[in-house]
Amino acid sequence: MIKRLMMIAAMICVVGMSSLVQADDKQVILLKGHIQVEGSNEDVAFATITLQDDSANVVKKLASDASGHFDVKVNQAGKYRLIFSAVGYSAMEQDVVVEAGVTNKDLGVIKMNEGVELTEVTVSAQKPLIKSDPDKLVYSVESDPDSKSNTLLEMIRKVPLLSVDAEENVTLNGQSNYKVLVNGKSSSLMSNNFKEVIKSMPANSIKDIEVITNPSSKYEAEGVGGIINIITAKNTNNGYTGSVGANADSRGGYGVNGYISANINKFSFSTNIYTNTYRQPETEGFSNRENFERDDKHYVDSKSRSKYRGSGNSLNFEAGYEIDTFNLISASAWGYFGNYKSNSSSMSETRNVNNDPIQRYTNTYDSKNGYGYLSGNIDYQRSYMKKDKTLTASYKLDYNPDNTKYNNNVDGEIGYETYRQKSDNESSGQTHTFQLDYFDPLTDKHQIEAGVKAIYRRNFSETDIQRLDSTSPDWYKDVDRINDLDYNQYIMGMYAGYLFKYKKTSTKVGVRGEYTWNDGVSKSEIREKFDNNYFNIIPYVNFSYSLKPTQTIKASYTQRLYRPGIWSLNPYVNDVDPMNISYGNPNLKEEIAHSFNVTYSNFSPKFNVNISLNAAITDDAIERYSFVDEGGVIYSTYDNIGSNQRYGANIYASYRPNGKINIYLNSRINYNILKANKNLDITNEGVNAGGNLGARFVFWKGGSVSANAGGSTPWIMLQGKSSGYYYTQFGVSQKFMKDKMEVACYISDPFWNKIYYKSDYDDPTYTMHTENYRFGQTVRLSATWRFGKMNTQVKKARRGISNDDQRSGEGGGGGSQGGGGQ
Repeated sequence: MIKRLMMIAAMICVVGMSSLVQADDKQVILLKGHIQVEGSNEDVAFATITLQDDSANVVKKLASDASGHFDVKVNQAGKYRLIFSAVGYSAMEQDVVVEAGVTNKDLGVIKMNEGVELTEVTVSAQKPLIKSDPDKLVYSVESDPDSKSNTLLEMIRKVPLLSVDAEENVTLNGQSNYKVLVNGKSSSLMSNNFKEVIKSMPANSIKDIEVITNPSSKYEAEGVGGIINIITAKNTNNGYTGSVGANADSRGGYGVNGYISANINKFSFSTNIYTNTYRQPETEGFSNRENFERDDKHYVDSKSRSKYRGSGNSLNFEAGYEIDTFNLISASAWGYFGNYKSNSSSMSETRNVNNDPIQRYTNTYDSKNGYGYLSGNIDYQRSYMKKDKTLTASYKLDYNPDNTKYNNNVDGEIGYETYRQKSDNESSGQTHTFQLDYFDPLTDKHQIEAGVKAIYRRNFSETDIQRLDSTSPDWYKDVDRINDLDYNQYIMGMYAGYLFKYKKTSTKVGVRGEYTWNDGVSKSEIREKFDNNYFNIIPYVNFSYSLKPTQTIKASYTQRLYRPGIWSLNPYVNDVDPMNISYGNPNLKEEIAHSFNVTYSNFSPKFNVNISLNAAITDDAIERYSFVDEGGVIYSTYDNIGSNQRYGANIYASYRPNGKINIYLNSRINYNILKANKNLDITNEGVNAGGNLGARFVFWKGGSVSANAGGSTPWIMLQGKSSGYYYTQFGVSQKFMKDKMEVACYISDPFWNKIYYKSDYDDPTYTMHTENYRFGQTVRLSATWRFGKMNTQVKKARRGISNDDQRSGEGGGGGSQGGGGQ
């Protein structure tokens, strides 16, 4: 199978090379010039340049560099028109005649007048991959050519400050406690099943990924590490556009996806649908544990085999209606349903201090997990004569069901009971959110924003456990293992923010107040009611200074909260592996982190660099920890026992000298100090470093080749360290049919059939070493066809606002401007 796919990839290369030979026959003529301000020698940085032929067809669009210089390549002699535009300048035009036989033509200095002239010229800039706003960093997924054939997971590897480990878990600044938003709104599915969703979601349905390490006061305080805001693609021009695609890999996984977006006068909508199936072949692993406090059960060894498969299905719909110039109604709905099935077998042996076996059993089990997410929201936005002034009212409903079933058969061989057990756990969560936001740019120097929010969350978990053993000839309900949960959470929040701009400086301050009520009932043999409430004041300060139009220094401070979710609160006992049992803690409290960040960024069309120094200090941190009971069984749960300090640096750099070459580096290094109190007396500290390096080259017409590699040193945990990881990926793609059809082939980890991972756990009472592996050498093929026609309308900036003026990150009418952080 892999050989066949490699042959297909080679055929794509051959087709591309033939296109290259044909392209070499064309004449290439270079037009160059220098754009300056009329009446002075000041350069106009990043002006938009549009090249039209003598029929007024747009041939090419690009941007000048930071010094105002530009190079435009044309393929044949003839008459052309260059249109120059830039923010704060009047657009101007220049006709150019290119004679046959000329290889380059210097247009000299192009002068632009300051001031805005109302014209009907439509221009657009070449969008850079990275953009740095005062309070966030934006990665343009739609501007990355790899997004046309990759999944969202693979694109996240390229995003500054984000990392993907060996088990495909995403971290932000080295932390896993972050908030995930979709179009500026909360998503329970993304928070609880982020890894599964992004593995199956096609990247071409995403517009931007926003990374907000120190969120301002308009965002809810939840998420210690920060916020990842995923902006879905949508259409803002009259007409329609869409795509259909399919993919398959050498492991038997496959997927199909479709997207359509249309804008008809005042009404717009977009729909995205996809289905995906993934498989993991059987893998093996083993672990060795030594219990220091037990002589009879001193050593515990286990071996296991497992395989899994899963699928995901999603439908996303967005629509908006512009009642008039000042009133906009928008609505969206998103549904996702997935399932995950695994089959495993294991053998465990316990020996005494003299290495004599005293206990041995085998365990075969299979599990099924079905999860989903339904979300709908409606927003009303009121605009005013003053540009960007808005009042937004929003309502959002979320529902996420989850069902887990497993069957396990334990066969005792030495000193262990034989039994059968099956479990069925159903849980779900509902969230109702009401929000009102106001934004007013008082002047060019002063802006204010304020808002209120109310959230009601209801979670429940119910379990049915049946058991068959020597005490009864029939299955019976095991009431000793049932731990059900009803949990309600109420949050009231208010925020206010102020932004002051003066020349090259920008200062933003804000404050947010949140009051939280929690009440729940843990239902086992004894019904235990628990409740708590707390009030938090969250300050925010951000200072930004622009060294040059492309260079910025930022410094910020804020506090972040992490509220425990049902996954860590649920007291349900998972004992599918009798020697490794886990459960939640319904008495968890929130943790508070102090977050500091200093960033230098330099973003231009050709070269991007972002250097970030950050620190986070957390008390009463929620930590997962393990302990060994008298029977030699490891129990894992959560508690507010931690005191964590993290100091780190992130470096992102990319170089795009032209449209044919893109090289990037995304790296990080963190020093972590973890401490546990509550009589555990555990301390662990160390360095974790990692990163990704990648490149993409256009070697022939319509074709490209890409290469990516990355890895990480082991992660520091409270009780040990987890395994490091490494990966490689190579790809080739080819476009056909006037770039409407694209076929791509990607090969992951071609040099290793098996990639091994090792983890070590240390504790005063025990040590444990684990090893497992995953398979490499995976090949994936994809094909995408794009269709549609966009008719961009010419708009005059005389008065009023259309929803084209919304800032990046706004979803519908509410979005990030309206408070976003759910």
